[in-house]
Amino acid sequence: MQIAKLLLIYIVSCIQISCAFSICLFQVFKQEMEQIESTVVQNLHAIEELNENDVELSPQINLKEPDLDDPILKWAERNIAEDPNNKIELIEELKDMIFERGECEPHRMDDAFLLRFLRARHFIVRMAHRLMVNYYTFRETNPTYFSNIDYSKLLELGEAEIFTVPPYVDQNGRRLLYFRIENWNTSQFTTDELFQAIIFLINAAILEPKHQILGGICIIDVNNLGAGHAWYLTPKIAKSMVAVGYSSLPHRIEAVHIVNGSKLFDYAFGLLKPLLPEYVRQKIIIHSDLDSLHKWVLPKYLPKRYGGIHKDYRYNEWLSTVSNNEDLLEEIESYGYTGGKDFLKSL
Repeated sequence: MQIAKLLLIYIVSCIQISCAFSICLFQVFKQEMEQIESTVVQNLHAIEELNENDVELSPQINLKEPDLDDPILKWAERNIAEDPNNKIELIEELKDMIFERGECEPHRMDDAFLLRFLRARHFIVRMAHRLMVNYYTFRETNPTYFSNIDYSKLLELGEAEIFTVPPYVDQNGRRLLYFRIENWNTSQFTTDELFQAIIFLINAAILEPKHQILGGICIIDVNNLGAGHAWYLTPKIAKSMVAVGYSSLPHRIEAVHIVNGSKLFDYAFGLLKPLLPEYVRQKIIIHSDLDSLHKWVLPKYLPKRYGGIHKDYRYNEWLSTVSNNEDLLEEIESYGYTGGKDFLKSL
């Protein structure tokens, strides 16, 4: 009998403790929900108060290296190991490796050109050398991406708003590139022409030291992805995507944000994902809604269609604005874009 009483007291005590604990958890949960709700409301009010004039539009590409007192160099030292005290030494080391190994024959060996590869690989010389070898191998095996370009097609792609480069950067100073797959008419533009356009844009962007240091981000909108689009997600295309995005051009895409997914996209990406290296998969962020995207890119630096404040820009506008930079035009020609200078000047 005594044991039964003790057992009953124990059970009642457990129930009381459990109830008290549950009440405590509920209060904490309620406070957190109220705080989240308050934050969301504040963010919505903040977005409503913003307008495009609150963000500096700086489409001009600055080809000058940052001054020694520029804060971006401090960032570079912390994040990509760019040390002004040994930068020249590492460039020379890369030159020696290129000559000694003979795995590629660069068309340029000046410091500014080699520096792009070092920045893209955090100043690890052997990795910068491998990137350079990949770069020239990619050019040789995919000549259609770099030569005999129909510049009128580039303009058509810009007008179709398949790719967009806005005249502003994100909150971290990074260039943005948008790809809206629903605007891609597969009977009008081939995959080769898409790659030509995106490589041209990347090659223009990496002429800017600030972009070399900070890298860029890509937002892919897969809204209205159709079977005709999914048909092109082949191993060959996947390989080219990895090469362009990560392994064969001297730039860094810090993140790829995918928005407006669907069941068809999930299926297509499920087939494509195993073909992507792990380090690429880690860069891909699939968003279930715009709130998720806003955790990475603030609305202040997005177009209205993604919950931001800006109008949609065509990349033709961006190219037209930077076409008066003579140094840029010369650099474009040096990449092998014969006629690129005249093309940009005509915009």
